[in-house]
Amino acid sequence: MSETRSVVSSAKLIAICTLLSRITGLIREMLLAHSFGLRWVLDAFNYGFTIPNLFRRLLGEGAMAAVFVPTFTQVLEKEGRPAAWRLLARTLALLSLALVTIVIVLEAVILAIWYLAPGGDPGEQASRQLLLWLTALMLPFMLAICIVALFSAILNCLGSFVPAALAPVLLNIGMIVGIAWLGPWLRPGDKVGQATVVGWMVIISGFVQVAVLVPVLRCSGVRLGWSLHFRDPAVKRMLRLLAPVALGQGVLAVGVFLDAQVCVLLTHKAGTPETISWLGGAVRYPLEEGAWSAITVAQRLYQFPLGVLVISLGTAAMPSFARLAARKDWRAWSLEVRQSLRLAIFEGVLTGTMMFMLAAPIIRLLYQYDRFSAADTARASWVLTFFGFAMWSFCAQHIVLRGFYSFHDARTPLKISAAVLPLNLLLTLVLVWFPTVREAAFAISSTITTGFAVIISLIIFERRTQVRLLDRELGLALGKMAVAGAVCALTVYFTRPIADGLPVGQVTGRLINAFGPLTTGTAAFLAAAWVLRLPEVGLLLPKLRRRKAKAVQAAQASVDAEA
Repeated sequence: MSETRSVVSSAKLIAICTLLSRITGLIREMLLAHSFGLRWVLDAFNYGFTIPNLFRRLLGEGAMAAVFVPTFTQVLEKEGRPAAWRLLARTLALLSLALVTIVIVLEAVILAIWYLAPGGDPGEQASRQLLLWLTALMLPFMLAICIVALFSAILNCLGSFVPAALAPVLLNIGMIVGIAWLGPWLRPGDKVGQATVVGWMVIISGFVQVAVLVPVLRCSGVRLGWSLHFRDPAVKRMLRLLAPVALGQGVLAVGVFLDAQVCVLLTHKAGTPETISWLGGAVRYPLEEGAWSAITVAQRLYQFPLGVLVISLGTAAMPSFARLAARKDWRAWSLEVRQSLRLAIFEGVLTGTMMFMLAAPIIRLLYQYDRFSAADTARASWVLTFFGFAMWSFCAQHIVLRGFYSFHDARTPLKISAAVLPLNLLLTLVLVWFPTVREAAFAISSTITTGFAVIISLIIFERRTQVRLLDRELGLALGKMAVAGAVCALTVYFTRPIADGLPVGQVTGRLINAFGPLTTGTAAFLAAAWVLRLPEVGLLLPKLRRRKAKAVQAAQASVDAEA
């Protein structure tokens, strides 16, 4: 239990730092939406920004969590720091070479498409070239962001969580400067030119992150180097693990890429024909300009609490999982996984309920200004509503994956990801044609497939590890969380009309409409969870837990005195 407390304490520290990162990231996304609206320029920028982030998940955060952290921790525990620094130098060399090669190949592919793709309608050609240009511009960002992921993993293994959690703030600040000042100053009135300026700031800010983390690593005692050595046993072990991990993460990356590709292909661009050729006939495009941006807005909002709460928890828990697995202390390891999983789902139920109930007020408050219209709010909030259903599974997924990775099981997540990918794509392609669904199809398919993947993961998890997870105790805890979520939803439902009817100004009204029900709903959820004796409340609210403990001690002392 002490290990769990330590993980929770570290998670809270990471969460505080991550909160600053997410707030600046939210400001960045708000400024993008305000400046460009849900238009094709923003669609193209978000598409181009998506590609390097996919490789960050593939070769950066995914590989670091699944392959490098357990191996590095094991080497550090058994062989000492000099051996660990050698492993770092060889990992850095391999990662850098792989990323440079990938960037060169992808840039060549984009160049070939630019010159060899059919011209078509002038409007379509201009839209395609904008998409290709912004994608090519931001591709080198993947090199910087993956190296940052490696450096952050090292710091986390050494117990230094703050610098790694704060590093993304530099990227956000750079993009904010580009959006709010540099772009309008250099290219006034030219939205394409302003998007290009922001793209350049993405690259610059990425390498600034690398430059800042280098002295932090040296101050932590890390010896940085660059060495190619394929015969190192630890390197060989990592390479053997990397293949299934890369394939697993690649499946997830392919899923996101396919979503983006499908959305872009099925979106009608302004100034182009309104129909698309399909099986010898012509049908109307199911999506309107700005569809991918609406999805991106919803994704950023559900990723905000996910990053602050659950990813912070997973980041703090991973070194503990890996350390216990390296010692083969499976009893302590199983307890850690179980506690982290319950806490993640607890947080997911709370945040998911809020998204489902308050999607429109939140997006209206944060985004509906300048070029972002009320219609844009309706589109983005519709998508966010369905993401709210999946928050518990998104949260649980992060813990389950790190449980598998901690003892070098990367094949199981790969098989599960490969199994659900066709289902996700099929659901999206079917649902997107329904007029009442449209871009929400991407959220609905993710909701269904992620939940399915988590349930399958837990079943396989039990069989592989002989750790009992799906038992009566967990079922009872999930039932209590569902009851607390229902209490939260009812509180928000009855609070919203009161907030809507207050005679206040526009901005103040939006604040009250969003944060009034949010505050009362959160309080109702935590109160219900406390009454239902869910221990996760005590982990999140240590002051409340200590107050209850003092009250119990005082009552016991009174009884003893009377006796």
